[in-house]
Amino acid sequence: MIQFREIQLSDKEQIESHLQRASAPICDYTFVNIYAWQPVYQSTWAEVEGALVVRFLIDGEYGYMIVGAEDYSAVLTALFSETKQRGKRLRLVGMTCDDADYFKAWAAQNECEECFAICDNPDYRDYIYSVEDLSNLTGKKYQPKRNHINKFEAKYTYEFAELTPKFFQECLCLECRWQLRKAVMENPAVAKEHECKDTAEKSAIRRAFDAYEELGLYGGVLLVDGHVAAFTYGSAMSEDTFCTHIEKADATMDGIFPMINRCFARALAERGFRYVNREEDMGLAGLRRSKQSFYPVRLQEKIGVREITPVEAECRELWMEVFGDSREDVDRFFIDVHTPQNLLAHCEQGRVVSMLNIVEINTEYGVTAYLYAIATAAEWRGRGFAEELIRQAIAISRERGYKAIMLIPSEESLVAYYSRFGFGEPSYKLDFSNGYDLGMGDRERDVAVVLTL
Repeated sequence: MIQFREIQLSDKEQIESHLQRASAPICDYTFVNIYAWQPVYQSTWAEVEGALVVRFLIDGEYGYMIVGAEDYSAVLTALFSETKQRGKRLRLVGMTCDDADYFKAWAAQNECEECFAICDNPDYRDYIYSVEDLSNLTGKKYQPKRNHINKFEAKYTYEFAELTPKFFQECLCLECRWQLRKAVMENPAVAKEHECKDTAEKSAIRRAFDAYEELGLYGGVLLVDGHVAAFTYGSAMSEDTFCTHIEKADATMDGIFPMINRCFARALAERGFRYVNREEDMGLAGLRRSKQSFYPVRLQEKIGVREITPVEAECRELWMEVFGDSREDVDRFFIDVHTPQNLLAHCEQGRVVSMLNIVEINTEYGVTAYLYAIATAAEWRGRGFAEELIRQAIAISRERGYKAIMLIPSEESLVAYYSRFGFGEPSYKLDFSNGYDLGMGDRERDVAVVLTL
């Protein structure tokens, strides 16, 4: 079996020798991110067939990132064998389009194309910007940014300075205030004086600060009246590309984010960088709007792969047949949302003819079971298979202690059908603007029927 070991600061030189061979400016291909987030993802690494392989713990299962492979097929074969010996599924993350092509060729050669879900999830694409554009903000499209900056400059006495250890404690306090403000906005019932909790991000920031010079980090602070009002830092990916890992600011100050962004871009320009990777938006609607408003020159794909079972592969075919969704869209569900214990399927004559998925969501009722992609093959409808699965889902939800069950009827005529299980009229508005869209593709129609438990 492959011997993976924990990411240590002393591994920097050896790991970076592989990262320097990376074919794309992906934020995950930086030692800083691999090291700073190591406790969160329990990251480990190994050299496999001459390539760097980093293993992350993602939602309870391992995901592997391959960097600098000369023989991609050999690395894949070794990892596939590794996962089989562990009784696990193969999952790959952070792949370029070329990597995906290598993977598809390997899967075809091994006659296992249908055993995998593969997709380029837009939530994980990195935003690559021109440093010159961010430094100058010229042209009509950047007028709103210039307006915000003008307001900031007119209202505040400020100074931009290089981020050094003397500012670290103030930066951590600012990050804490940022987290509390975010929590209050999401839930007004949260008291503003509520103690700031340690988050995964705060842990990563603290770990980066503890090894700031050793990691080769460079950052800046925006001081207002002598105090840190914003901070940012990152690391070089190549001679012309920099990666910004963190940017935090006091959001009560109008224009502060465009201001710290522009100041830091000008500092990067002075250091000779032409491009800056400002990482992904994680599917968060607000963050996506913000990143798009700075007009990236390109989006860097990060493709994911996840092994699926024969039953799951049949459910994927049924899903596409009934709903007409693309394979990539269904694969995205199987990679980023699906958990095996939440897929219910009914088989006849040795194949899946009816299915549904349980997705755990949080609502005003508490932890809620959302029933999604309920489908029956056309030739098997009218035999009660979907009804049987819905009743199974209700029983499972009760056993798990869910507070409610929800689903969105695809047609008005189905409201009466679901009422026989105890669901009421469509009444609960669901918001799927962040992450995978579990709705109807039209936010106005995303109104669920509810069964309280």
